[in-house]
Amino acid sequence: MEPVPNMTNVTGAPTTAPERRGRITKRRIALGFALILVLVAAALGAWVCVESRPVPLTPLPPMESLTYQDILDWSLANGMPGAILLVESPQEHYLASAGWADRKQRAPMRPDHAFRVASTTKMFLGIVAAQMHVEGLLDTSQPITRYLPPEITRHIANSDRITVRQLVRHTSGIPNYTESALYQFRAYCWDPRGDWSPQHLLEYAFDRPPCFDPEESFRYCNTNFVLLGMILDRVAGHHHSQEIRKRLLDPLHMTSTWYEGYEAPCGELAHGLEHVAGLTFDTSDWTAERGGDGGIISTVSDLAVFVRAVAGTGSFLNEATKKLIKSAPPTNAKDRPWYPLLHYDFGMSCSRATGNSEVPVETAPWFFGHGGATPGYVCFAMHEPRNDITVVYFGSSHLLGFDQTHIDRFLVHVNDAALGLALKNAQQPPSSSSNPGTA
Repeated sequence: MEPVPNMTNVTGAPTTAPERRGRITKRRIALGFALILVLVAAALGAWVCVESRPVPLTPLPPMESLTYQDILDWSLANGMPGAILLVESPQEHYLASAGWADRKQRAPMRPDHAFRVASTTKMFLGIVAAQMHVEGLLDTSQPITRYLPPEITRHIANSDRITVRQLVRHTSGIPNYTESALYQFRAYCWDPRGDWSPQHLLEYAFDRPPCFDPEESFRYCNTNFVLLGMILDRVAGHHHSQEIRKRLLDPLHMTSTWYEGYEAPCGELAHGLEHVAGLTFDTSDWTAERGGDGGIISTVSDLAVFVRAVAGTGSFLNEATKKLIKSAPPTNAKDRPWYPLLHYDFGMSCSRATGNSEVPVETAPWFFGHGGATPGYVCFAMHEPRNDITVVYFGSSHLLGFDQTHIDRFLVHVNDAALGLALKNAQQPPSSSSNPGTA
């Protein structure tokens, strides 16, 4: 091919047409990448500016006049596109929703809409692990090197000393893959609909220094449950979603719950929304974490059945499994009459329904369960066994557009209000309950 006239390269030699097209393509790629960097920098700059000015939350009504509807209304007023709240006790049954399930289509939120429950999946995985331990299929006192191949464990510091039990207690010291800035950029900005397999997730925790030596401290870590999911897969010979289905979902008749990506949907997923740097994103088709640290989609009614079954005083779990869950020493008490646990273990956590730290643990109202957050969705599902109270809350945004502490402050307000009001009503005669609720 003849050289193109009037075109020279940096050496002064003629430039051919293919070389010219190649340079134009490279220049366009470079300009495109530069534009992306500018947009990311602008977004991060906006984020930092917002972080420096925390968004104030409007006050909730005082507990004396607070209603469950107030909690839903407050959620919408403070940035939540849609919300669902369920409260069950011997004194009352409240189930209601507010806002939008699909704002674009103007579809209102219904109480039976399904949500990604994110880290609440850990409770399902932890209970299955406890059951398999009791049955002799899994020994949680063994190091993870017994169950995982070298191509995984050689990238994890102290893997020969980290036990399966330390995974379910978050005392392993393994770095949390979701704290990787590179993971956050790729999963939430660059490729939110990509193939985020468990192996891919682990790559963001591999070959990083440990947070601490095994059992020296506690640090919540999603990587622990991704590894646990892989362990259960290898022990069972199939994906752990099948064990969750066989052991938990089917026996408890949770007909509106499924494991995303591994089971067919059996309900209608509400649309989650996020606001970042002035832009709104519908995250319902984003790839959710589903490696054991997330993956379950459920309704508030189904989650209420589950958390009551595993944290209540009923007989769903056999005595050996209950004993295993209670086997670790409590953190702040000499006695814990019928409580499942007073620490984090087997995917279960606990929350006080009062901010009064002077109340003795033996008599304090404690709720047990788990919460979760993923782009577009937040939830918590808690049960208090003494008064047989169950509270489940769903919200359709992780509020990424605000400062990083906003969702934490938001959920603390909702948690304290919902649990506190439920406890207050449960301790009153049925006729004086301020919220009879709706079916």
